[in-house]
Amino acid sequence: MCVLTSSWSALMADPRALMETLIIVGFVAFATVGFLAGLREMASDLRRFRRAKV
Repeated sequence: MCVLTSSWSALMADPRALMETLIIVGFVAFATVGFLAGLREMASDLRRFRRAKV
């Protein structure tokens, strides 16, 4: 938490750095949601495949 608090003041001092950080965090969050949705879809496809195989 110390790293976050020490860098927070630096981010607030430079609005461009704050905007870039928010963009990166947004991309990572979007990619994480997409990855988890893909895993969920793959799991449901595997369940359907096992049922159809029998």
